[in-house]
Amino acid sequence: MAGNSDFSIDPDAVKAQSPKLAELATELSSGLSTLKSGLDSIGNAWGDDEFGDRFAQNYTGKAEEALTAIDGAVQLLQFLGRGVEATGTTFQNLDQDFKDALTKVTEYLDGKG
Repeated sequence: MAGNSDFSIDPDAVKAQSPKLAELATELSSGLSTLKSGLDSIGNAWGDDEFGDRFAQNYTGKAEEALTAIDGAVQLLQFLGRGVEATGTTFQNLDQDFKDALTKVTEYLDGKG
């Protein structure tokens, strides 16, 4: 990337993604709650006979893994939303700090500082 002057970041555009990620997290969390409620209301619909026991052996562990994975996705989206917001703010602060430093150097070189 050395010598490439085409690299730029729009902090406002970066920060604008944060609410979108938060909204996705909220929607996914809501869907997960609905799914859990639905599954809880059904209970062990497969019964407790031999077939039901075999089904449960294959199903329950995988179902719990899926619910845990969905919850992990919710947490990841929340984390990413916070991270995107922080990244945008950091770039804004760095940009302002760089502008301030250039102003001081320019004033010094012009004999004003």
